Amino acid sequence: MSEEDGGDPIIGGGSPPLGSPAHRKRRLHRSRIKMSSDWYPKTLAELVAWHANFTVQAVANGTTLGLTALQVTQIGVDSGNVANIVNYIFAVDAYAQSVTQFKDLMLEGDIGIALPTAPTAPTAPSLAPGSLASIQARTRQYANIIKASPNYTAEQGEHYGIVAAASGGPSTPSVAAVALTGSQIQLNIAKAGYDVVAIDSKRGTGGWEFLGISMTETYIDSRAPLTAGAPEVREYRVQGMQSNSRVGALSGVASAVSVP
Repeated sequence: MSEEDGGDPIIGGGSPPLGSPAHRKRRLHRSRIKMSSDWYPKTLAELVAWHANFTVQAVANGTTLGLTALQVTQIGVDSGNVANIVNYIFAVDAYAQSVTQFKDLMLEGDIGIALPTAPTAPTAPSLAPGSLASIQARTRQYANIIKASPNYTAEQGEHYGIVAAASGGPSTPSVAAVALTGSQIQLNIAKAGYDVVAIDSKRGTGGWEFLGISMTETYIDSRAPLTAGAPEVREYRVQGMQSNSRVGALSGVASAVSVP
């Protein structure tokens, strides 16, 4: 294997002896390449925004980069399914938490508390016509087609999100919102390398307001609704923080309707 193939040059060819310093060096070299070259999102919270952007780019110029019109259409179908599936997973997680709260109040609550409302199970997602399994593997195939096009540039790779982010620095965080019972909203946050993110919210006719910070991937917005007992649309965005200051780009906006 040559240096260009990702291996280490070995005098006389062949592979280094198992367990030798050269063998350990080669394994470390390969693992670094694998870790640094992968661009596909690692968390569910990142998947929805990534696939939405991949679709936008493919619609704009995918056929000039080797994709067929049918493949561009499939990319859009895949993106919709990713969003539906990920949101369903978040809704199931939120439902499980609501069931636990319901159980605790019914079985272990104090005398005199109000009768809790049983949580409603989320509806399973419906798959659009043309849906196919193996979305990640197919997306990687599409990325390889794009990269093999003579019209492909590194800048386009960055726009598509099919090149690894530069090591050492965080990227743009993202957020998804799921309604719980009791007017609570659960935020699922992909911090994208930040230890802390700031959370903004908007509801009613008001503008964006700072809601709080999160050091974890889950945050519960437990504010009372503006109108008691009424559902309301709440919007959220997040931004990275370093040294107690907000830095980097704002995330996309996530929204949910609260359930009284």
